[in-house]
Amino acid sequence: MLSRTEQTPVHATSFQTDALDTGAIHDELNRLWSELGGPPQGGEGSGEMVAEPNFGGGGLMRANTLNLLAVARNERDAGLITASISRLHDFLPSRTIILVTRAAGETEGGGPYDVHLQLIEQHTGTDAPPLRFETITITAGIDAMGHLASLVSPLLAAELPDFLWWPGNDFVRNPLFEDLQQIVDRVIVDSAQLGNDTSGVSAMRALLDEDDETSPRIGDFAWLRLAPWRQLIAQFFDPPDVQQCLSAIEEVTISYADVREDGSSGFASALLTVGWLASRLGWEIMDPLEKRRAGGWSAPLRASANGRSREISLRLLPDKSPHARFSLRHVEITASGEHSGTFRVERTDADDMVTSSETRTVPLVSRMVYAKRPSNEKMLGEELQRFGRDRTFEEAITFATRLLP
Repeated sequence: MLSRTEQTPVHATSFQTDALDTGAIHDELNRLWSELGGPPQGGEGSGEMVAEPNFGGGGLMRANTLNLLAVARNERDAGLITASISRLHDFLPSRTIILVTRAAGETEGGGPYDVHLQLIEQHTGTDAPPLRFETITITAGIDAMGHLASLVSPLLAAELPDFLWWPGNDFVRNPLFEDLQQIVDRVIVDSAQLGNDTSGVSAMRALLDEDDETSPRIGDFAWLRLAPWRQLIAQFFDPPDVQQCLSAIEEVTISYADVREDGSSGFASALLTVGWLASRLGWEIMDPLEKRRAGGWSAPLRASANGRSREISLRLLPDKSPHARFSLRHVEITASGEHSGTFRVERTDADDMVTSSETRTVPLVSRMVYAKRPSNEKMLGEELQRFGRDRTFEEAITFATRLLP
């Protein structure tokens, strides 16, 4: 794998227009590419990169992987998107299109659309030519956004998979989101941004209800943040004698990040964790979640085996610790009876997690695990390399949303 360094813009241009002319945008991109001394249209093959002969000798390395379409509610979100893309290392989009919403009354003179085009290069740290890709940023007023789906579609590079990244919390029931997901192959969201909005989390199920194989696949940053939690919990039950505790679980307590100033929380992560456990172990919903007077939620679940059933007490508790940021603080699973045991995973800081377990046959065991909280660019890079469906995630979110009142 090539050793990548930071990315820098090599050519850029900006203009304002009353009508978004995709042909004019393509012409400007071709002009920028021609200024680099290479063919304007780029390579036709698929893959991480395409080498093209340079008119003056050498070569032009151009990313040829996928189209990334990202939507920002404001300039702050646009900065987050740009920074995340600029830090990608192992898998670069061939063309990135960033749509920025301008609030009502902020329209500047010259037209409702501001267009900024960039060719960006990433040096490989070797003698090979730098890898280059395109970024198109379109800023428009909210009233103009309704037409963008049809206008943006011709800007997507042909014969490449199309990804939509919506990092904000306004994707639920957003007309623009609904339009854009019709023209892409995969959608990437972050359900942590929905905060404690139960209706918003519940609405995510609509993204999975399509049986049509051509409908977009769904990726969720909240699910990626849970990867070490799922791995560590599953490892508890690897030993055959401990596996019997799974049939004796009677209580699950999950503490999650309380709502932050930006509106995000770990509520969706807690629900996804419950959905993952329940869908893997065949648990059923007895009653939906109910708010607790002391804060958080509780609900009874049912586990059935060998003609017998038992009730599982579920508690979801908000936690104000900064260690729980966007996700979970701790998960505790308690089994009772003949196969009793206690299993706990806790995040202690941004880099580390601690696990502990104790059963009737195994004494208390505790260990610290390095599990650095993933950055946006790391999660985005992972999602950009996923093309199929994640059935485990889909089953987890389906169960979780059915648990909501």
